[in-house]
Amino acid sequence: MIPRHRAVVCFLALLLAALPVLAAGGPFVKGLTWRYQDQNLVVSFAVGSAFDRSDLKEAIMSTRPVSLTFTVEVLKHRFLWSPRTVVRCKVVHTVQYDNLTRQFALKTKVNGEVTDERVVGTWDEMAKYMEEVADLKVTSVANLDPSEGTYTVRAQVHVLDDFTLWIIPWDVQTPWVSQTLSTP
Repeated sequence: MIPRHRAVVCFLALLLAALPVLAAGGPFVKGLTWRYQDQNLVVSFAVGSAFDRSDLKEAIMSTRPVSLTFTVEVLKHRFLWSPRTVVRCKVVHTVQYDNLTRQFALKTKVNGEVTDERVVGTWDEMAKYMEEVADLKVTSVANLDPSEGTYTVRAQVHVLDDFTLWIIPWDVQTPWVSQTLSTP
């Protein structure tokens, strides 16, 4: 049986070995913009530093499907109460590499419904497609009543499910990025 202090020292050594992985600069939301178009709130944004990660590159090149999940929420702020989520939209970009044809099959789902499928031939084309969401119709302006308070739009990207030391689950995702909406 291992003495208790040796077990603690071994655990701390393993934890210290994992710190560079946990502290590494992660992906981030970039370019969050919104506008009103045809009586709808339209949002665009992208994820930065996601494809710089070696673990994401390895996962994509392993020929298994890899997804990036983009989440957009509109929150209504209420006096002396927590914000209420008015609407939540999820965009899932999925890529699967085919090592026989050396092409990337891409699929996009918006709120569970397939909206686009295509095949591209290069890593750069795939990364450009996968890292951005453009002109996403989030909600109708009819759902935003300016007399009831202020609204915020926020975005987050879930990049990868990972495990630290092969046993500790750890999601790779961006922090939320928010902007205040001016209602029409």
